[in-house]
Amino acid sequence: MATTNPIAISWEAQFAREVQDRIFPTARPSIPNLDYYSDWRRARSVSGDYLDYFEVDEGNLCLAIGDVAGKGLRAAILTASLHSIVRALRFSPAGGLSSFVATVDELFREVCPDNCYATLFVGRYDPVTGRLHYVNAGHEPPFVLRKSGQRYRTIRMESGGPVIGMVRRPQYCERVLSLNPGDLLVAYTDGLCEATNPRGEEWGWRRFVETIQGIASKRARDIVEQVWEAEDRFAEGAPQRDDMTLWVGRVDEAASGLVLRLAECEEPAAA
Repeated sequence: MATTNPIAISWEAQFAREVQDRIFPTARPSIPNLDYYSDWRRARSVSGDYLDYFEVDEGNLCLAIGDVAGKGLRAAILTASLHSIVRALRFSPAGGLSSFVATVDELFREVCPDNCYATLFVGRYDPVTGRLHYVNAGHEPPFVLRKSGQRYRTIRMESGGPVIGMVRRPQYCERVLSLNPGDLLVAYTDGLCEATNPRGEEWGWRRFVETIQGIASKRARDIVEQVWEAEDRFAEGAPQRDDMTLWVGRVDEAASGLVLRLAECEEPAAA
């Protein structure tokens, strides 16, 4: 019976970790009137979370965030594959985000083992028009916090199609959301809301959103760092089961006023 060398496993995990460190975005393209920041936390030595962003179309920002099902090296390898696929296609001729995600799905299925999949959200923000085009393929819905009087309206970007890697020739729906000056866009993976404390209680969606609402006027980097601090206080040092990724972007008040507009699909649910 074949045996596994633990030293080899340790080396492979370390190599996978180094690859993930290199593909996690560090340079932030300068996008007019957009302040944004991101960070992530692994639950293990390697992660199944995926995050990338880059400039396209002369000044637009493309944001991609996802979560590969499973743990360990398999999830890490598939995360790297997903990163490579999206990067390879990023300068392909524009055909809309729905066809872009469909192509990503087709290529991902070629390398994805049976019964494995990934969630994926892809958005393209145009700072000139203020419009965010997006497709949500089964990912935790990113949301916009919009100030309404003394309160915030939460606009969730619900799914517009199935997860990638599972369905043959899936259909994806592209939506358009116009962002107003002062709007705060938040994208994340589910491990953040599923953080637990020593008593087994989950931090949850409500605590997560209320935390961000309480600091929504701050700069993007401060918001991300203070969310981590709030999650740490709740977790009380308990080890976490899942990876956590958070991306926050704010449309500066200097941007021209735009009215909320949605196209091609129904309006996202407001909470």
